[in-house]
Amino acid sequence: MKKIILGACLSALAIGALPDSAAAWKATEATLQSTRNRVTETRDAVRAAERAINDGTDRLIAALKGHSGEQSAYQDKQIEANRRITDAAEQNATTRLRQEFRARAESGEFDPSPDSCLLAGAYRNGGGSGALRGSTTVAEARVQNDGGDPAVREGGTRFARSVVDDQIELAKGMGGFAEPTVNPAAILQNPTLTIETDEDRRAANRLVRNMTDPFPPRPVTEEELRTPEGVARAAARAVQKTRANAGLEAIAMVMNMKTEVGPATPWQPYIDDISNYNRPVGDQVSELQTLDFRTLRHYAPKPEVFHKRSALSEKQLLQEILDVMSVNTRLAYLQLELDSRTAIVQTQILSTLAN
Repeated sequence: MKKIILGACLSALAIGALPDSAAAWKATEATLQSTRNRVTETRDAVRAAERAINDGTDRLIAALKGHSGEQSAYQDKQIEANRRITDAAEQNATTRLRQEFRARAESGEFDPSPDSCLLAGAYRNGGGSGALRGSTTVAEARVQNDGGDPAVREGGTRFARSVVDDQIELAKGMGGFAEPTVNPAAILQNPTLTIETDEDRRAANRLVRNMTDPFPPRPVTEEELRTPEGVARAAARAVQKTRANAGLEAIAMVMNMKTEVGPATPWQPYIDDISNYNRPVGDQVSELQTLDFRTLRHYAPKPEVFHKRSALSEKQLLQEILDVMSVNTRLAYLQLELDSRTAIVQTQILSTLAN
């Protein structure tokens, strides 16, 4: 701008001023000074305007920042207030639920049934003989009747004498039953078989033989098999053994159910709750006897046990029902096992009648 004004002044001097006139030079100098002053004033005004604009901008920015800070602080306060309200609501709900469940727990709603508590420790300790009574006895009886018994090999009077001798010698009893070699009650009535001594095993063996194959013929020798008569007798014996084995399997199943599975001590609370348990209980009990305990505790409990049952919670009653259903399911399976063996025995009976 200075260059423009100075150029204009010089042009004016070049056109209209007289270099020889002092007054003209003074006028020109005054003009230049006046122009210079106006330039300075203009520059100062521009700078003042710039400062004003900058100050306004700073104030605007500061105002915007202040407004934004106020909005942010307000939002933070709102968020904090909402969080506290939510936390208070959750704490109240948690406290209410805790009190509700505590009241339900104190009322006994979540308590397990007495049967579940007893069953938790009933099968904790193992026991038993380690071998199935029925399978072992039947295997021995089969070997004896196939010729393992010397009396069978001799046959006739020698075999008949052995049957009578066993009846007399073992008459003192097995499991509380006299003459066990001819008394099926020795393996049918007691829910747990007590076959511990050698006499007990001999008695059980002879009883099974008397029930399934009482008169086994003398085994066929190799020399006899070379004759037609020997072959015919061997064929007849094969049919007889087949029918006898069907009966042996049924007896084995009955005796296996009565094999010891564990000590009787954990089941004492069940026995104490039964109004009148009149069967013998030894140191060991079988699965069949434990089912007997569980069934009678539901069917024939003592009066105080019966009254306690009426105060059970819904959950406890459901557990009682589940226990009864599990017992019935197991009994149904055992019945299926026995029925399958009974069906085989019946087919042998029909085959015998048909032939």
